[in-house]
Amino acid sequence: MKDVNFRSPLTLSKNIREIDSFSVDDICNNYSDLNIDVKRFFKNKNVSLYKCIDTGYRFYFPYSVVGDAKFYESLSKNRVNYYSERWEHRRALRFINKDDYVLEIGSGFGSFLKMLKARNIKFKGLELNPHAVLTCIDDGLDVEQKLIQELAIDNDKRFDAVCFFQVLEHITEVHDFLKSAIKTLKTGGKLIIGVPNNNPFLFKYDKYHTLNLPPHHAGLWNKKSLSSLENIFPLKLEAMLFEPLNENYDYYLKVLLNQSNNIIEKNILEVLNKVSPRLLKKLICKYHKGRNVVAVYLKV
Repeated sequence: MKDVNFRSPLTLSKNIREIDSFSVDDICNNYSDLNIDVKRFFKNKNVSLYKCIDTGYRFYFPYSVVGDAKFYESLSKNRVNYYSERWEHRRALRFINKDDYVLEIGSGFGSFLKMLKARNIKFKGLELNPHAVLTCIDDGLDVEQKLIQELAIDNDKRFDAVCFFQVLEHITEVHDFLKSAIKTLKTGGKLIIGVPNNNPFLFKYDKYHTLNLPPHHAGLWNKKSLSSLENIFPLKLEAMLFEPLNENYDYYLKVLLNQSNNIIEKNILEVLNKVSPRLLKKLICKYHKGRNVVAVYLKV
């Protein structure tokens, strides 16, 4: 039974409701296919998914099902491309000036920081995975194993840009995390967030997508919930960019055909894919967004 004081981790409001449930056995079996044992994170038979009614943000409960440092170390070792250069890194660079001082929260092995370094842009990184921190330090990158809440205490309005990519979906204390990140940002500075797009590329057609579940992900973000941040924090949404679907089209089509419950839709897709696959790809990529999104905000 949930705590009577249970609230939205984004708004801190009680205006929430349970919208779905996930089998713990199915989750554990999915992760075992990645050679990762996650049974220690679960005490119940099911994990609940809640929705913040005011923002559309969806989050898993209980919070204890979210991964720890040991989990992420195992994941990074089992998936060689886990901390790699990403589409959102390249898009974020468009919003960063040459003379900016940039903070990246969740630096991984330093892929984005190396891009900044190559452009002679001043930066600092935060990372909780000790293995990744040591790798960054060995590569000459300024990275600390520290929470943003700790850094924010003595770094009020210090940075021109604060970035985090594929990080926010792992956070349970979302409000406190964002509040601390924004505190370190200068007025007029940019907050740049990259997260998986759950509107509905992963969530609608692939509910049990392993890495979109706990203990890897704590919450699910989309256009609505990202847009809501300017109503909660001193932010103004400047831009929202979606990864082109053509980069993940083959996977998307496979999931669409396997998981769709609409028989008519499935039959039409199968026929078009057989008769004119190029036309089908063009149509789907035109009307469906890709699996990642970058939101850029101005601190006001």
